[in-house]
Amino acid sequence: MAARKRATTKKAGGRGSPEAIAKRRTARQLNALLEGGTKEGPKLDGRTEKRRKRLIQELKEGKRGEALKPVEAVSHTNELLGLGESLASLKRQGVKPRKFDTSPEIMEVVHATQSAYGYAEDAWKIIGITLDAPPEKKAKRSRK
Repeated sequence: MAARKRATTKKAGGRGSPEAIAKRRTARQLNALLEGGTKEGPKLDGRTEKRRKRLIQELKEGKRGEALKPVEAVSHTNELLGLGESLASLKRQGVKPRKFDTSPEIMEVVHATQSAYGYAEDAWKIIGITLDAPPEKKAKRSRK
């Protein structure tokens, strides 16, 4: 006769109650504020530092052996700028900006993407695009 398997119950959530998560989050914030950090800005916690290193690594080498798509490169750069990095520091760490053609059609799509995502304007420089004023749409002439 086959042995019976017991049904196991698994707790939902995985990391504890929402209250416990909120307590840990506020404790990390308190530690970050009171410990200070470097003169450039607040000290990054371990998870954020690992994320920063991963983003820089992916900008340099790509993801899963393939180069990042342009929007991913802009997104990664935007996140790194938010963490206190600068374009100069990224270049010093080996991130090479890529160059793309800037035809009017491409710039129109870039401005649409910028208005949708709200990236920092400097983030676009990683793919060789400088944002100016959004393109003005031409008014259609009406016939009389």
